[in-house]
Amino acid sequence: MRKPLLCLFVLIGFFFTASAQSNINVKGILTDRATGERLIGATVATTGAAASTGLDGSFSLHLHKTGSYIFRCSYIGYRSIDTTINVAGNMRMVIRLNSAASELKIVNIAGRRDRESEASAKTDEKNAPQVLNVVSAKTIQLSPDIIVANVLQRVSGVSIERSSSGDGRYAIIRGMNQRYSYTLVNGIKIPTTDPKNRYVPLDIFPAELVERIEVSKTLTPNMEGDAVGGVVNLVMKNAPDKLYVNASLSTGYSQNLFNTPFKYFPVSAINKQSPYMANGPLYQAKPSDFTRDNLNFTNKNFTPNTLASLSIGNRFFDKKLGVMIGGSYQDTYKGYTSIFSPADPVDQTGGDKQLAIQIKHANFRTYSTHLTRVGLNGKVDYQLAPGQKLSLNGFYAMLDEAQSRLTTDTIQTGINARPTVGLGQVWYYGRSTYQRQTVGSASLQGEHRILSDLKFDWTGAYSKATNNAPDWAEYEYDGGYYADSNNPTPYTHPGVLQNYNRIWERTNDRDLSGYANLAYNNHIGDIPFTITAGGMYRDKDRDNSYQNYELRPVQTSSSPQVWTNIYDFQWTVFNPDGSPGNANTYTATEKITAGYGMLKFNVNKLETIIGARVENTEQSFVTQLPPTIAGKTGNISYSDMMPSAHFKYALNDKANLRLSYFASINRPSFFELLPVGDGHQDADFTVQGNPYLKHATADNFDLRYELFPGGSEQLLLGAFYKHLNNAIEYGFTDKTSDTYTPQNFGDAVNYGLEFVFEKYIRKFGFRANYTYTNSSITTVKKTTVDATAGTVNQTRPLQGQSAHVANAALLYKDTKNGLDLQLAWQYTGSRISLVSSYYNFDEWQKPLSMFDFSAEKKFAKRFSVFAKVQNLLNTADEFYFKKTVVNPVPVSYQTPGSATTLSHRNQYGQNYQLGLRYILN
Repeated sequence: MRKPLLCLFVLIGFFFTASAQSNINVKGILTDRATGERLIGATVATTGAAASTGLDGSFSLHLHKTGSYIFRCSYIGYRSIDTTINVAGNMRMVIRLNSAASELKIVNIAGRRDRESEASAKTDEKNAPQVLNVVSAKTIQLSPDIIVANVLQRVSGVSIERSSSGDGRYAIIRGMNQRYSYTLVNGIKIPTTDPKNRYVPLDIFPAELVERIEVSKTLTPNMEGDAVGGVVNLVMKNAPDKLYVNASLSTGYSQNLFNTPFKYFPVSAINKQSPYMANGPLYQAKPSDFTRDNLNFTNKNFTPNTLASLSIGNRFFDKKLGVMIGGSYQDTYKGYTSIFSPADPVDQTGGDKQLAIQIKHANFRTYSTHLTRVGLNGKVDYQLAPGQKLSLNGFYAMLDEAQSRLTTDTIQTGINARPTVGLGQVWYYGRSTYQRQTVGSASLQGEHRILSDLKFDWTGAYSKATNNAPDWAEYEYDGGYYADSNNPTPYTHPGVLQNYNRIWERTNDRDLSGYANLAYNNHIGDIPFTITAGGMYRDKDRDNSYQNYELRPVQTSSSPQVWTNIYDFQWTVFNPDGSPGNANTYTATEKITAGYGMLKFNVNKLETIIGARVENTEQSFVTQLPPTIAGKTGNISYSDMMPSAHFKYALNDKANLRLSYFASINRPSFFELLPVGDGHQDADFTVQGNPYLKHATADNFDLRYELFPGGSEQLLLGAFYKHLNNAIEYGFTDKTSDTYTPQNFGDAVNYGLEFVFEKYIRKFGFRANYTYTNSSITTVKKTTVDATAGTVNQTRPLQGQSAHVANAALLYKDTKNGLDLQLAWQYTGSRISLVSSYYNFDEWQKPLSMFDFSAEKKFAKRFSVFAKVQNLLNTADEFYFKKTVVNPVPVSYQTPGSATTLSHRNQYGQNYQLGLRYILN
């Protein structure tokens, strides 16, 4: 605790500077003459005094005497002005600047500065046809976050599910599990690297390449309809209107790795192809086909992080051709510890609903993770003529993750169990994994004004996602146990080797998409209207390959083989042909055809959008199951009509009142329709598909009041209500099974309130949001473990839904001295992480409260030094059951007498980053 706090105080002390005081105060604000937008960071200077406008666009000058002064006002991208003012005492003024872009004789092209600014993000939120939240590039740059997933947790109503490295991975919008949202890149839906689900892992995207992140919480008819929670659109940096350079270089370190060495294994030792893939389906694998170096873990004592990014853009040929290229590289090391105690239900006397918990295993795990993240972005647009434009967009992201995990498992119950504290049979595990995920997308877009009131636009896109996880491997041996606390000699069979597995899994997911939209603008009397119609077609092709080999120790002289090291381990291949006939090796296709019609019109201050969307879904799959097994192949087809209506009433030029309704759906993934489980050895239970699973439908209602006083300030008050039919959640199939499968749990309801507030006073700012969500779904639960158990209905929240989600940030900005400071807080309330088939036996995630810090100090005009600290207070991520442990002796890692039982705890530690940035714009 002391080290991170000391680092924070040092950073604040290094960056913070004091202001001077004088006698006469001249205060005011600077705005854009055309839009009224407050200008942040503009300069106001006069004889003997100068100031920069703060976060609210205001300035304050301190003069020593009255008299006539010439004030010079300047701001990048605006024409400077000089004005003479007679100062007789304290006074206030409003100064309006003209944009230099208004003098361009070329076609109107939006400037980069506007699109990346926080004020521009607020303007888009105000003018958008749907309920929208926008995070600007400037906000991202000054935040503590370096990947998109962690940025999203700052948005109102959004929480995240974390990956095994502690970073955010999936976005949960308005308490709806990540399955109920989808992700776009530059407005194009992209396939996923996840081998089992539709949703896209957001930790693959570096934040530096993003111009803005848009979170849509309502859907208009021209948006794809398979979202109940919302839509995340990553808008990559666009071509600027002049030369733009943004470069950064930084390094950092994980706090946990100061204290514990990184457990390293050579990734190059991993066979990227299984024996089956390398030699064909008839090949019989031999013991020598399996490498050993990737299970030889050594200490690596110096593991600094390296991060770099570069974006360059400009316009050419009389401003008609715009080009933007960018790249990001992040090479980071992380270490953390985890406690994991799987729970088993046991009956107690006293009738129904008296289930308690028994802990059989207590695992202590040490993780070392090496992450390499690469992002590339390219955009080219060409203005053929006024109203005629072509654009070519490309994006590529890659995430390599190499992870070692060392586990100590102490048996708590049963034979050789822990008779008292300090005793018990111990098992040891060593695991190595490597995974490469990639997402790439290329699109060609055209915008054409056919007539003065008729527009046509189109998009053709190719996208592909891959996931390659070769040679998952984990050895295991029995370390023996102490039979007598007075005798330090272990039991007579320490280090007995066990069977273990080597697994290869690979997924390819390819999309070919086409979009077309036609918009007609006109008016009837004084009522302007726009009629829009369009369509979409997507052809998805997915293939998944899965090979699992079981390796068994060789016994010599009828004695079990004893562990010494991985190089002495002698094994045989139990199944040399791998995994033929496994349903996890499959090919699948999905064809989605959609059309919509939409009418937008304005009557006085009321804007109305009504319309409907129709989507047809055709899914098919073929597995490698034998022909005699049901579910070897499958074909599913269904159509949905999704109407919507959106009303926006302008109370004044700064405030709106919105009311929206839209219908939407949620499709099962391919894996969720397969009839068998994945059988992965690393899983704590078997995950299996359900060929009878139906898609879910939803009706969604929204109400929001919006106030945008100026600059980056805002006040948003909203409410939402969602009713789902055939809601899809995961649960265990029956009391005797550890099979976890997706099921339709009937109707579900989700409603809540949202609050967003941003206020800035000169150099200080406060940003906060809070979301209350209440959801309910009723499912059948077992009341006892007994085979004759009865069942009861239990109403619970939806999986992944937190009743309370909040964010707050304290901001300090001194534009004169080029200093920005931010202390950010994020809170996620308790939520169900796993749904059990037993009454009151769901696993919950404890409330999580995390602090992060960032600072940036400009110098030499275009350079700045910055620092970021994530998880400032080393907050642990904990999961628990609302039940009591009934083991006869104290259980490892549990608190005696507690009404809850710890399931697992992850301690990620702090991460530090210090870097240098250069910006030319």
